[in-house]
Amino acid sequence: MKKTISIVVPCLNEEKNIPELIPEIKKQIPRKYNYEIIFVDDGSTDQTSQTITRFARHDKKIKGIFLHKRFGHQAALTAGIKKASGHAVITMDSDFQHPPKLIPKFISFWEKGYDLIQAQKKEDHSASLLRKIERRIGYYIWNQVSGGVLIPGVSDFRLMDQKVAQYINRSPERDIFLRGLAFLGSRKPAFIKYSVPRRRHGQSNYTTKMFLNMFVNGFISFSPFPLRVAFLLGVAITCFSALYLFIDLAVRLILHKAMIPGWVSIITITTLMNGLTLLYLGLLGEYIGVIFREVKKRPKYIIKNLINL
Repeated sequence: MKKTISIVVPCLNEEKNIPELIPEIKKQIPRKYNYEIIFVDDGSTDQTSQTITRFARHDKKIKGIFLHKRFGHQAALTAGIKKASGHAVITMDSDFQHPPKLIPKFISFWEKGYDLIQAQKKEDHSASLLRKIERRIGYYIWNQVSGGVLIPGVSDFRLMDQKVAQYINRSPERDIFLRGLAFLGSRKPAFIKYSVPRRRHGQSNYTTKMFLNMFVNGFISFSPFPLRVAFLLGVAITCFSALYLFIDLAVRLILHKAMIPGWVSIITITTLMNGLTLLYLGLLGEYIGVIFREVKKRPKYIIKNLINL
């Protein structure tokens, strides 16, 4: 009996890319495997849903999940993974910046026993200089605070074994961050470097605001390290302040004058301390916000309609 490969493709206003993407994906899947291509329409406002429906009516292996409204990229991916029935699940975007030609390489690594194969960007011809700087800084911070769980250059272009997909499906998290969660569920990961091509059609829906939201989510979802830094910084400042007061008192008693006269130093230190306090209150607020949303256990998405599922 043939094994099945599931390809999950989230879509947002990709009506022009889908007709070209479907034959490209089909061409890359080895004949010895069955396959299903699951498109997840994340509340598109163009003809994306109609395009998916048209292809699905002529091919039962093309399947569609239509969300009630826009719930976000991670929610759309989660919905697709939940419905995938394959022995391996490939997740990729629909704009050709995740090149389908890597699919055979993914599968060959999977056949060798790797349960998570991540595509890792070595260069991105489509990104602006600002976006490249954002990613470099974000990836560096992620790698430092997560203990290596969040890998630089890794996005949501991957193949994962059915066991890793099941691990994700069993996760009760609402603010899910698949890049880290898939890695946590993996026993034997592998990485494939690739160059990111340009989009074929349309404009990217990925904004700086979305990048910042994703960065903060990844930042606080996989490590309490920032809170520990706040504690250690508080200890260091307390020790420094105590030492300063001790030296200042000694100077007053011996030399009968203040070590640093004037009010400028007092204002500077006060402003600095207030800034650090507000910074870490904000950081603590982000952690509490995640806890608040998780405790409510609201659904990640609402499915409006399914086709061939």
